[in-house]
Amino acid sequence: MSEVAASKQPAKRRWTPGATLWFMWMVGMWVVFYILLFADKLEGLWSAIRDLPLLLEIVLWLPFFPWMLGMAVWTSSWSEWLRATLVVCFTIGWSFAFLPRRK
Repeated sequence: MSEVAASKQPAKRRWTPGATLWFMWMVGMWVVFYILLFADKLEGLWSAIRDLPLLLEIVLWLPFFPWMLGMAVWTSSWSEWLRATLVVCFTIGWSFAFLPRRK
């Protein structure tokens, strides 16, 4: 094998610990979301968040956007099939978006 052929082989790349930890955080938060949903505690949490002063609510929306959006949709008056579909799409979409990939 020539040096040119050997140099064209891609180097093995690993997932970074930060990406793996972030993905674990995302999945863990979705697990907590669904635990609260099935325990009928999600609406109480959403009410408590909505009762906060606007500035604090905005501060919570920034780091927890996917889950806040999921709570907002789930507690809306839309039909149940639409709410469930959207929340599952949020879960899959955000988890897939932050799935660790090789560089």
